[in-house]
Amino acid sequence: MSTPSALPAGARLLHIGLPKTGTTALQASFHAARAELAQQGVHYASKGPNPLRVARYAAGTAVPADAAGREALEGRWRRLSAEFRDSRARVTVLSSEAFSGAAPERVDAIAEALGADATVVVTLRPVAALLPSHWQQAIRHGATEPLEEWLGHVLDPDHPFAAAMGRYAPETLLATWGRSFSEDRMVFVCGDPQDRQFNHRTFEALLGIEGVLKQQDVANSSPPYAEIELLRHLNLAHGDRGSDERWTRVLRRAGRRMGDTPPPGASAERLQLPRWAVERINETAQASISALRASGAVVVGDPANLISDPDRHPVDVRSPEAVSLEMAGWFAQAVAELAVAEADEPAQERVRRLEADLAAAEERASRVQDVPASRLARALAAKAARRLGLKGPARRS
Repeated sequence: MSTPSALPAGARLLHIGLPKTGTTALQASFHAARAELAQQGVHYASKGPNPLRVARYAAGTAVPADAAGREALEGRWRRLSAEFRDSRARVTVLSSEAFSGAAPERVDAIAEALGADATVVVTLRPVAALLPSHWQQAIRHGATEPLEEWLGHVLDPDHPFAAAMGRYAPETLLATWGRSFSEDRMVFVCGDPQDRQFNHRTFEALLGIEGVLKQQDVANSSPPYAEIELLRHLNLAHGDRGSDERWTRVLRRAGRRMGDTPPPGASAERLQLPRWAVERINETAQASISALRASGAVVVGDPANLISDPDRHPVDVRSPEAVSLEMAGWFAQAVAELAVAEADEPAQERVRRLEADLAAAEERASRVQDVPASRLARALAAKAARRLGLKGPARRS
């Protein structure tokens, strides 16, 4: 199917990714078009483009260790799910790729919270196009494995890395999400690598609108291969000093800065998978294509788009061994700046809390100044009496 039918009035659409399938661009377009969407009866749930932290919490992939953090996210999830579930719009949309990482029991909980009659939409790309980004994400989170070693793990069916990646396979999603929402409520969008507007047009067709979702400028690029290797060697130098969330945040932000605003002297070489990896990926992709074609789900686009051409990939991929001095200097400055900012963050948060407390105190003081003296005296006397366990002064009639 090239164009899906529009969803009926009152429908709710849950877009669960997958990650790295154009989700950021699509979410930015939805967020920018909120007003026009509302005029056409479409409500885009959540305040921002992507409720990532809440979706990770709902999926069970990022649950705070402290009770206060869990309680805060649970409250946000309850409010978001109620906004989606109870919406009276012609069509309601909720989008976050974090949902796709949910284990089966969490999918059941998501269905219960959002309503199992929602339509679940999954955007797909060839796995060979996704794995470079997944390796880079692993490096940004402290991994040290070179690309070929990491690929060997991910493509080994018996390795834990492969099991984690297998959660995103279409046949797995059909089994888990199809069980909770039913297969005939699932839509798989097989993107066209030659058509950057394919996802946007598909969602517009589902929503019964046209020309509303426009491409936005989104900074979400991946750094060149050499710069990712620089991050990897920084992880190696960091050594076995234990996991540190602050260090991981510095790495993530440094990697994002390298990709979004590449400095002068950055390498132009983009990461490609070796041919052997693409050939092995294509073997497993055939199983995904067969599962999609045999399912009761709606499939938009050609499932054959999930196959990559091995001949467009090099036989061997050599890891870069050097970066320019200009790049090295920029990188050292960026990491130092981000590390200082990370170290200052707790102090800045305390300052913000103190400023908020001071503003609240000043507001209370201004209200007190406006209260007549006799009324203020009675209020203070009543408060003192309550503390002493006595009855307050009698009210005048």
